[in-house]
Amino acid sequence: MLDIAFKDFKAKKGRTAMCIIGIVVCVLLIGTVNLVLYEMESGLKGDLGTVNGKLYFEKNGTSYPPSGSIITESLGNEVLNRSEVDQAKSTKALFVPVQGNNNSQYTMIVGVTPGKEQAFIQNAKVTGKSSLVGESDNAVIIGSETAKNYNATVGSTITVQGNKYKVVGIMKKVGTGWPLTIDNSMIMSLSHAQSVTDMTGLVSTVIISPTGSIDSAETSLQDAYPNYTIYSQKDTKKTIDDNLSQIKIFMNMISTFIFLVSVIIIMIVMMMSVKERTKEIGTMRAIGTSKRKILALIIYESLILSLIGGVIGILLMSPTYSMLGVLMGATGVNFLSFNIPSAIVTQVLVIVFVIGTFSGLIPAYIATRISPIDALRYE
Repeated sequence: MLDIAFKDFKAKKGRTAMCIIGIVVCVLLIGTVNLVLYEMESGLKGDLGTVNGKLYFEKNGTSYPPSGSIITESLGNEVLNRSEVDQAKSTKALFVPVQGNNNSQYTMIVGVTPGKEQAFIQNAKVTGKSSLVGESDNAVIIGSETAKNYNATVGSTITVQGNKYKVVGIMKKVGTGWPLTIDNSMIMSLSHAQSVTDMTGLVSTVIISPTGSIDSAETSLQDAYPNYTIYSQKDTKKTIDDNLSQIKIFMNMISTFIFLVSVIIIMIVMMMSVKERTKEIGTMRAIGTSKRKILALIIYESLILSLIGGVIGILLMSPTYSMLGVLMGATGVNFLSFNIPSAIVTQVLVIVFVIGTFSGLIPAYIATRISPIDALRYE
């Protein structure tokens, strides 16, 4: 049956090519939509994962990163002096996003108390120095994306917003999806961050390592400061849901629409194929070919078209996604270097298989209903 299917493809090259192109486009759209959603979700989860084991004392209405929060440094000192807070591992912090180099993605200035960088860095691996203690005021530890955007190496000097900084350490990439806040960060002393951002006496948050249970510390601090937010790891799920719920609905609607279009495209092509081959199918029935084999033939053809288009579409997903990044302002993109997550590849292959199967059912049923006598009379 497969050899008959391929013979029909060769005989109808134009129709076959147009169908495959249609499937490639549909697979690219479905794959890219799902990939964008996957990257957004994994990036957001990764970013919020940096809150693990910490509490962020913020102004009400903010979340992570707390760049929208502003509190006084004196209030930060008051919070640090509480019994629930491990002062040795906690720090006041200032988060200020600034425009990156050549209008590239933003860079997040993170000002912390020298010697307490680990409150933000946590377990991220650092090439060079992981502490600002004993370094000059303009010394910085930067994330992987910041290093890439500024073509920086340990010991080099970079200029951001007209200010020069000496790079003493570079963190290895933390995020697996879209760059995280930590990947785009530039960590410097709190006093220098306040100076270059004109926010003297102000901070964004207090990054807290509790002395005891994180839940009891959160409850105690929230009771003591009801007008402020104590942001913890358990708040991350709500943040993810709030940020992605509407986007997921929209993306899923787009994927469903594209799926239906793909089914209709192949179904129309296969119905045309059945009509054009009415006499051939009638002859096959007349010489004893069973309805089951006719059914399998049409579904095989549908699946082959879908799989060919699906494989080509998957191969083109990486350059297509990279092109999307370029259109969104990304620089230094390698169109062949982006690795498509296996979960997305598997998802697309399943969708392609379902498309091929469902789109061939109606044409296959029509083919099995062809009467050998009527088919032989068909002109």
